[in-house]
Amino acid sequence: MLPEIVQSLDILSYEAKKMHTILERYQKTFAKDREMSDAANHLFPDGVTHDGRYMSPFPVYITRADGSKKWGLEDKQFIDYWAGHGALLLGHNPPEVVEAVTTQMQRGTHYGACHPLEMEWGSLVTQLIPSAERVRFVSSGTEATLMAIRLARTYTGKNKVLKFAGHFHGWHDSVILGAYPPFDMNVPGIPEEVCNTTLLCPPNDIDAVETLLKTDKDIACIILEPTGASFGIVPTNGTFLKQLREVTEAHGVLLIFDEVITGFRVAPGGAQAHYNVTPDMTTLAKILAGGLPGGALAGKAEVLELISMKSERDGLKMPHPGTFNANPLSAAAGIAMLNIVKTGEPHKQAHRAADRLRTELNSIIDDYKLDWVVYGEFSGIRLLIGHGEQDVRASDFDPYTWDYRKLKGNSDPDMQERLRCGLLLNGIDLASNGGMTTAAHTEEDVTETVAAFAQTLEWLKAEKAL
Repeated sequence: MLPEIVQSLDILSYEAKKMHTILERYQKTFAKDREMSDAANHLFPDGVTHDGRYMSPFPVYITRADGSKKWGLEDKQFIDYWAGHGALLLGHNPPEVVEAVTTQMQRGTHYGACHPLEMEWGSLVTQLIPSAERVRFVSSGTEATLMAIRLARTYTGKNKVLKFAGHFHGWHDSVILGAYPPFDMNVPGIPEEVCNTTLLCPPNDIDAVETLLKTDKDIACIILEPTGASFGIVPTNGTFLKQLREVTEAHGVLLIFDEVITGFRVAPGGAQAHYNVTPDMTTLAKILAGGLPGGALAGKAEVLELISMKSERDGLKMPHPGTFNANPLSAAAGIAMLNIVKTGEPHKQAHRAADRLRTELNSIIDDYKLDWVVYGEFSGIRLLIGHGEQDVRASDFDPYTWDYRKLKGNSDPDMQERLRCGLLLNGIDLASNGGMTTAAHTEEDVTETVAAFAQTLEWLKAEKAL
């Protein structure tokens, strides 16, 4: 397929003929973004407001978005695979969500009171998520996992949390440990006493889990991303989830599924519905609130009732305020989103686009004989660039056979930077470790993305970077 793609493009454009490197072209093309980035560095650490938005030599700045596209300074257009950090299953500005939010804006954004919309929103969660006997809304995924862990400790009377290396559950003290390479417990600012309450286990290793549960009787809960670390960078399958369900029940340990990304994205009922494994608690955010800030904890009634004032007499009530919990604006957006999610139709389009994209990008990688791969499941696009195994064909890659340390954080950072800049020059915004598709991505979007990828590789080849 590569010759046809290359032939269909004017790959050796005027700039390319002058043999400018990708980074030189990037600096020139996005000069206005460089100016804004320089100013931002006087406001924010690294000039950004989220670690994931940091980019070398500097990021692009976005001014508007719609559907599968977004536009930057000087109206440069990009096909977007960030999907709002996973929150936008329907793409940018789905009409139903826009209408719901616009209408609600006229009625108020914060009542400081109970309201009917929170009832409707919560009911949709209980209809869709198998584990959701009760729901409590929060404002983010980090808040949801914080609540889940504190409730697990309250319910079990135990103190420790078992998590898996590479899995991300927000940035609070108990769960940020071991989330990033080198997957150890060294995170500045967390007291040793807190570190000692978190146990880190290799992913997908049920024997290691059982050993810890047998030797340490102070484990309150196990938390994991049910499709694996960072939405499948280190994938997990249904067999492992079923094994976890069995051993946690046998040892009186609560099982928490962090479905902040997978909830409503893998399937209308999340990964737990897809794999038919029901945890004790589920953390939700992103898609839940229709692209606005919002999160929730859902789970067994007997566990979540520990938030109730009725538990106060036993000294077990877990305090839970939160200024923006279930605010009417997020509730309106979430209701509009979940009413579409429950049809299951958005997932079909998003998964189909991702599957085609993975297949065609890997075909190009194999044509170039690169030690790169694009992999993933559902609507996930995961990139592994420069893995060092020259005899591994991208089209035959099986991440389940790879050590997690070779999958997460093992890409060549210099090549990641060049690829990202090259794709942006060609109108594609894909994070250095991959991204996600949405229901708004069309066949034409995929075709353009594949062509942009091929053109970027030709540029890299011309500057002898490959």
